[in-house]
Amino acid sequence: MAKLALVATIMACMVIVGSHGQATLSCDQVTVWLLPCVSYAVLGGNVSQLCCQGIYSLNKGYKNGDDRRSACQCIKDRAALIPGIDYKRVNQIAGLCGTKCPYKVYPTTNCSNKQQQRVLIIGLIGIRIVAFAYEY
Repeated sequence: MAKLALVATIMACMVIVGSHGQATLSCDQVTVWLLPCVSYAVLGGNVSQLCCQGIYSLNKGYKNGDDRRSACQCIKDRAALIPGIDYKRVNQIAGLCGTKCPYKVYPTTNCSNKQQQRVLIIGLIGIRIVAFAYEY
């Protein structure tokens, strides 16, 4: 019976940790949503309604932390290809559209999220606690 409890707990931890590893947003989709924002990011002026709609779509598109990480990496990589981009403007767009962005984008931004690592550590701690309890 104790072995069954140990196996069930380990499987539950694996499911919890594994469920965070599937990004659902593609970089192409993120690019389509944010393409109308490029003119503001380079030239300034006013943020277009299409740009704000893209920001809203992106925010609605996040299903998990991997989506946020992959979108961050996509935006960072694609922005680096745009001559004359002003990262200060890039990071103002969400606020100008009346919403928030879960990260700031700069050439040096590290898009990995510590939350994923915390979930893994919590899962491993849970496995160790169950294994320790099983020994006694």
